[in-house]
Amino acid sequence: MRAPKQQGRRTMPRQDSSPRIVAVDAEGKATRIKAERLEIDLGDGRRLSLSFPDRAWGDLEIEADTASESEVPVISVQPGACNVLTLRVDVHHDMQPADEFDLLQTEAPPMLNLAVQKALEGSDRLSAPKKHQIRRWAQAALLRDVELTVRLVGEAEGRELNRNYRGKDYATNVLTFVYGEEAHMPAIEGAPLTGDLVLCVPVVVREAAAQGKSLDAHFAHLVVHGMLHLQGHDHEAEAEAAAMEARERDILRTLGYADPYA
Repeated sequence: MRAPKQQGRRTMPRQDSSPRIVAVDAEGKATRIKAERLEIDLGDGRRLSLSFPDRAWGDLEIEADTASESEVPVISVQPGACNVLTLRVDVHHDMQPADEFDLLQTEAPPMLNLAVQKALEGSDRLSAPKKHQIRRWAQAALLRDVELTVRLVGEAEGRELNRNYRGKDYATNVLTFVYGEEAHMPAIEGAPLTGDLVLCVPVVVREAAAQGKSLDAHFAHLVVHGMLHLQGHDHEAEAEAAAMEARERDILRTLGYADPYA
């Protein structure tokens, strides 16, 4: 009797434990690339390099550099959420080695802890801004440490909130709520300001169309406007309104948007 053919040992595919690097463009298209390091040229002499580990559980190394030897790049790290970090690269000029200790004592930039809630359906959800956009707009108007929740709502909830808290029976574009700043709740020294911004998406969409603005520009303006309200700015008096509008123009200009009041 012929002996059965011996089965050869099956070779399992080798698991690649190195990190996978994927570049994603503005339209969400992902392209996998092979690289040990990414270098980001910020366009003004500042550079940021990310060195990837050769194994999945290795360390990611981030290094800042400048084109001039007289400049010292400084990375500021700001937690945005439990799974988000924001990096900022500043440049200090003509620093001597003895200044390194002083550098550690410099005041850190204000921090933003952001949560975004979307209570939306259908076309309203499609029109809503992304979290990274909201973070960019809010960060630009940041004057102090803030714990912020931005809630994106539809017409019904926007109207209900405006009626309950302002006595006005219609949905408005943005509502600002501040917590812990009232006279009976004195702020704790060093504690972040806590507040909510409520953006009524269908109202913002209608206003942008009526005013001939891009939707992004109008959302950006309302987030900046709400952030300034949250941090104590107001426009009840004429002088206050002029000062607040001037600050809004300056902030929006840095974000690349036109004068919202023009």
